[in-house]
Amino acid sequence: MFVRKEVGWLAGVLLIGCAALARGDAFELMTGLDMRLTPGPARTVVPIPGSPGIPGSFTDGDRLAGTSPAGAAANWQGNGTPFFAANQFGSLSFLFRRGSFIVPAPGNPVVPLLTVEYLGGPRLDLDGDLGNGSRSLVPVPNQTPVTLPGLSSFVDLSINSAAGSIQLNHIDATGSNEGSQNLSPGNGVTVNTLAGTSPSGSPGAAINPGVDTRTGTLTAFSGTGSLTGVYRIDSLGYELWHDSIDSASSTASTLGTFQYLGAFRGWLIERDPNNGLFPTLAGQGLGSTLWASVDVSRVGQIYNTTFPPVPTATIVDGVPGRDVYSAPGNGGLPLTAFGGDLGAYLDSVVLPLADPNTRRVVYLEAAGVGINNSPDPVFRETNGYDVVLIAQSPVPEPSMLALMTVGLVAVVRRRAGR
Repeated sequence: MFVRKEVGWLAGVLLIGCAALARGDAFELMTGLDMRLTPGPARTVVPIPGSPGIPGSFTDGDRLAGTSPAGAAANWQGNGTPFFAANQFGSLSFLFRRGSFIVPAPGNPVVPLLTVEYLGGPRLDLDGDLGNGSRSLVPVPNQTPVTLPGLSSFVDLSINSAAGSIQLNHIDATGSNEGSQNLSPGNGVTVNTLAGTSPSGSPGAAINPGVDTRTGTLTAFSGTGSLTGVYRIDSLGYELWHDSIDSASSTASTLGTFQYLGAFRGWLIERDPNNGLFPTLAGQGLGSTLWASVDVSRVGQIYNTTFPPVPTATIVDGVPGRDVYSAPGNGGLPLTAFGGDLGAYLDSVVLPLADPNTRRVVYLEAAGVGINNSPDPVFRETNGYDVVLIAQSPVPEPSMLALMTVGLVAVVRRRAGR
């Protein structure tokens, strides 16, 4: 009986590890740079028209890790101690969410605010038990989350260079943030998934297929004439769901507390199969980053929400009459380091961090819009929900032996506790 029960339990551990394996290439979100720091130095943002208004401080710089000058320390601002510290793993991928706080004072002045979510690191099981044969992406009361050994945050992409297409299959990424006053520590760590993902982590269908197309174009890019192994990515539609691990959250049992919607653009870079080197991108005309753009094309659009009592939401440009998010300077700073050349940034910062066995690196960016399904009064259904994803493939998923080892260790621990 022991063998039957524990083998069945071990199969559950294997299921947890394998349930989210990629259908295409599981591009692992890259980490290991500027740990515990913000993406850039602080900048002052003034609410516009915002009269009366109070300037806010956004620590997003040019929205890229590893550029100079380095950002300030990323410290938790709320109560208690979160499961992970803000930017504990040195993320290169981020979510940026713009909001406005109306101060309860004469004239109701407005303060602009920005939340940065640092994406990357180990995936989580929120039911706190590696051995129960299941995984949960929604928090379970009185259970401490656990990390899935050897399983990193990823974005799953299918690449078809011959057909000139790219497909977004799945996202499963852990996030951390600095929070704000009076927030509980469970708000400092998040799970971030592709729309339609089930609470057990299985991929699902889009709820806003008009924007969340999950397909984009892939175009070979020759640069100044001789560049190979580089492809431009355009119009890759997405919807990401962003949720805290706080079991006391008003939307704890539902994924999609915040919805990020838009279309990625970016670059796919491949190693030369003959010499094993990435191409040199500096001076090849990759251009700069998307910032400081703010998406206004979706203002006025209506999208389905994940919150049944309010089934749809209309995107607005900030807080009407108080703060216009598309005003100049609100969308982040343009890249100035490396001569403003994204290719030089990738050469100097990103590609040297890639695993020696990684064949491809992908850079994705989007100036999008978002929906807030929580009672939080700061963030609304606005533009200013932006994304940067930097990832490498292939991701060496844990071998069967490694997963079995995890299971056997847990078996020993269980038996020791009997």
